[in-house]
Amino acid sequence: MTSDEHPTPLPVEQLRDGIDALMQTVTSLLDDEASLATLETALHSHDALSDQLAVYTLDSSASDALQRIEHFITLQAGQYFKDYQATLEDQEKNQFISLFARQLLAVEGIGPATARQLFQSGIFTPEALYSLTPQTLEALELPPSTLARLLSLRDQPPS
Repeated sequence: MTSDEHPTPLPVEQLRDGIDALMQTVTSLLDDEASLATLETALHSHDALSDQLAVYTLDSSASDALQRIEHFITLQAGQYFKDYQATLEDQEKNQFISLFARQLLAVEGIGPATARQLFQSGIFTPEALYSLTPQTLEALELPPSTLARLLSLRDQPPS
């Protein structure tokens, strides 16, 4: 028999701890005003649980749930960024965006500079970008080269 026929059982205690950690931080984001520390902890808890589960074949509902949680964390981080970007130094903004704009950065054609411009314009996820009309996108006061690239990306179906 191969190891594929008898997959390693899920490490229940370890998974329970990961789920509990993620639940605590997400609950904190729901119940309290978001802080940078809470947002970072939530994302790190999400990533740790995702890493643990990556070795197993998950059904689509588990994968979808993890994606929805990451989306929620990203939106909370976006709101935090909107509220506090004036108080952040450039280096802090860059670190924040590299951590929380990874969904935007995963879109081919969007790099750190474009992700920063989108974040500063209140666009935190690819879904938000793809939902914009060309007129709304043009109103964001982006550099012409960025606008042209985003308009062409917007016309392509999200992957």
